[in-house]
This record gives sequence, structure tokens and C-alpha cells, in this order.
Amino acid sequence: MGIQSSNLEEKDIKDLLKQNYGLEVLQIEEINRGTANIFKITTIGNKKYILKEFSEGRTKESVIKETNIINYLNDKKIKVPIYIKSTKEEFYIENKGRIIILQEFIDGYTMKNNTGDYKKTIESATILGKMAKVLEEYEGLEDEHIVEKWFSKKSLQNGIPKMIELQKNLKEDNKYKEKFYNDLDEKIKISKILEKEFDFEITKKMTFMNAHGDYSVQQLIYNDKEGTTVIDFETAKKLPIIWEVMRSYSYIDKEAVNGILNIDTLIEYVKEFSKYVTLNKYDLMYAPHIYLMQIVSSVFGYKQYNENYEKVGLLEFAFFRTNLCKFLYEHLNEISERLQNEIL
Repeated sequence: MGIQSSNLEEKDIKDLLKQNYGLEVLQIEEINRGTANIFKITTIGNKKYILKEFSEGRTKESVIKETNIINYLNDKKIKVPIYIKSTKEEFYIENKGRIIILQEFIDGYTMKNNTGDYKKTIESATILGKMAKVLEEYEGLEDEHIVEKWFSKKSLQNGIPKMIELQKNLKEDNKYKEKFYNDLDEKIKISKILEKEFDFEITKKMTFMNAHGDYSVQQLIYNDKEGTTVIDFETAKKLPIIWEVMRSYSYIDKEAVNGILNIDTLIEYVKEFSKYVTLNKYDLMYAPHIYLMQIVSSVFGYKQYNENYEKVGLLEFAFFRTNLCKFLYEHLNEISERLQNEIL
């Protein structure tokens, strides 16, 4: 379900597609996935498309950025969605203040977080490596101050008071109140240790590359005959590429479902990625640190559930990430040493 309800009724969709794309719609099916409102469209001739109505705030500039990247990757033989131009030769239209795009329907299936077997897990690293290699020559992406937002002393310092504030505001009838408090205590402790002991200048020595920005199993559409398609490039930017490697591994491997990583498989995942992109010693030495730094001071999931007890999915995600934080912190040296010894 989209984060904002749709402005589109069936007649609106039919009229928009007729006027802007010259398409005659036969069938409309709503798809509950992601933050946009998504509709599967079948037209005369049995052609299938995906229509996305984005939430307010999504700008035409961001859509142009995304379509430029997708067109570039498509030219380089990376499987991505094919966007359809309107009769005005643009990759988007506007309706009632909302951006709408149309793309070819991708025949395939999706997977939930942490449901991938070993083969699917390593395939994810292969796709990420090939895509990162191709994006090396792409021009136009900025880092968007990602270090300051996620990987800096300031980002940790900003997160600590948010966790303390949430501890103070835990509802009495929150059945997880004690666990929330203890989890946040643990995250505060780790955050303070990182703030004190980590050399934040290290991030300047890590490999920054053009990247998807949100690459994970959730952005993959599988087709066992035609290959796997990567979607949703809205957050593409320059970032420490090892972060995207670590994060994507943690979201796909079924053995990591509780935030407890299989270090052997993680090493193989990074090795597979390294077939396409060379990682330096700082990437490998501080791979677990950079990922831990980004997630440890977040209250995401805890805050939402404390406000609305129906947010069970976000609660489970919060527990997953706290377990992941604890695991990474307890195994920082082991992961770091093994990555250096087995990949450099």
C-alpha cells in the first residue's frame, strides 16, 4: 500500500493513459507493494504495463534522475525496468500534483527479506558487483552528504538523545516496554563506544562509488528463465560501496533472518562482489563498523510501534536490526580480520 492514498479512480487511469500514451486499457489491477501506488495495466493487444503514482513530494527532477540511470544501465545490458515515454516525449506525467510514470511490466516473482538460499544470496552479490562496475563511468550522481547523515560522529551524537527521549516516552501499556528500554540501552552503549573509539577520518579512505542506494532483495524481481531485474533507483548516489555490500547481504540470506549473520557466507558474498570491483584495505577492515554505525542509533520501528501497536511489521524489523547491531559489535574484529585475510 502506498504511503498516500491514490487520487486515481479506474476512469482516471483509463483517461490518463489514453490521453498521454495512446493506450486503450482493458484491465486494471492494484498491486500492494512499496511506497508508491502501483497498478498493473493490461491494454488491447494484451500488452502489460506498470503504472506508478508517487506520493506528494516526489519531484519530476528525481524521476528524470532515475530514468537517466535506468536508461544508462539498460544500454549496458543490466536488467532494469523499461520506462515508457508519453506523447510529449517525457518519462513522466503529472496529475493533481502527483508524478506518474509508466513502465513495461516485468514478468517474475519477488522475495521477502531473509528468504534467499545460498545460491540466491551469491547471485545478489553478482548482480550488485556487475551493476557497480558499470556505474563507475556514470556521471551526475553526488554523495548527497551521506557521510554526515549516516557515517559521522555527529550522526551518532544526534541519534543518542532520540533513543533516550523514546525511553522516556514508552507507553505504559506497550507490552514490549521493558524490551524496548533494554534494546535502546544496548544501542546507546554501542553508539557511545563508537563515538569515542572510532576514527571517523577512515571514511575518507574508503571506496566511494556510484550506487543504487537501497539495493536489497526487495529491489529484485526474479525470472528463472530471463534473469533478475533491479528496480527503484530513486535513492542512487555516491556512497561507501562496502556499506551497500554488507547491507544487501544481511537482507537476503535466510540464515540471517534473526540478525545473526553467517560469517562464512558473508565472506563468500564479499568475495563474489570483489570479482567485479576492487575493494581496498579500509573497505574490508571497517566493513562491519560502517554498517553498524548507520543503523545503531536509529529508533525506526520502535518509535512507530510505540505510537501504533498495529505496526507489527516495523516492530519485527526493529528487533532484527537490534540483533544485527549486537552481532556486528560482538564480531567486529572477527569479520574485519577474515575479510582482510581472505580477500586482500
